[in-house]
Amino acid sequence: MSRLAALIDQAADSTRPLSDVLRQVKIVASRIGDRELAKWASDELNGYGPDDELPPYRAERGFPVQGDWSGPAGSRITNAEISSVGITDDFIGWFSTSLRQPVADLELLSSGTHDPVLRWDPWAVVEYNRRASSGEGGARMRMMSLVDARLMIPRNTLRGILDSIRTRVLDLALALEGVAPDAGEPNGPTVADSRVERVTQNFHITVNGDGNNIATGDNARQRVKVRKGDAEALLQAARALGLSADDAIQFRDAVIADNGTVGESTQNFVTRVRSGAVSLAGNVLANVAATGLLEAAGQFVGG
Repeated sequence: MSRLAALIDQAADSTRPLSDVLRQVKIVASRIGDRELAKWASDELNGYGPDDELPPYRAERGFPVQGDWSGPAGSRITNAEISSVGITDDFIGWFSTSLRQPVADLELLSSGTHDPVLRWDPWAVVEYNRRASSGEGGARMRMMSLVDARLMIPRNTLRGILDSIRTRVLDLALALEGVAPDAGEPNGPTVADSRVERVTQNFHITVNGDGNNIATGDNARQRVKVRKGDAEALLQAARALGLSADDAIQFRDAVIADNGTVGESTQNFVTRVRSGAVSLAGNVLANVAATGLLEAAGQFVGG
């Protein structure tokens, strides 16, 4: 079995740890002479440092914050959502985070029974109470004080990130196999071959582009973004990725039918896109559109 065929099988197997898949990517990257691809695989395996530039799917984003409140006579409210309304930029960072952990850590966190949390520093809890009391932002519960706060990271968000990484690798391996089946073999073609170079360039565009940049040709790119639960934005994203109005509705309905996960209905639709069974407008590549649709679905269910 060729190196690319092995990589394709591993990337398509959702039970295979993503770390195993990325180690195969490192081998392929070394043999085709793509240092940027090798670095990306290493960063995903080892995690990103505090000063490293993050790909868009790991960039800082807002998450819900829950807190516990204490009041007179021992009264207590737990797991209440904390408002960020009116909070200024110098404090809003407590309502967001980036995801720099190795993929193995993300897989472990996503497989748990509860959403992982990042607990606020006690200083931030005191500062939130001060700001809410003085009218500087946030919301104060009558006669109660915030005593603990936690940033909640939905497991669906983590699963969506991991699935998008796996799908990107699968798209890369399939595209390389299509133009140079012996890429990744000892003494096989490298990025000096224009066919291999075009495939890897397209991969780097989809991974490192601004937001959800979708390559639609040699130079054209589109940006799509979907808020959690925003069905209209999901439709618009699907249309931007080349789906017709009817197919976009089918995609939206498939995502909704999966009830909060990027599940079987969504995956089946995306498989049809990738195979060419669903027509695309605007010269959008099938593999690129499929990756974008999975990202849009992940944003819809996970925020």
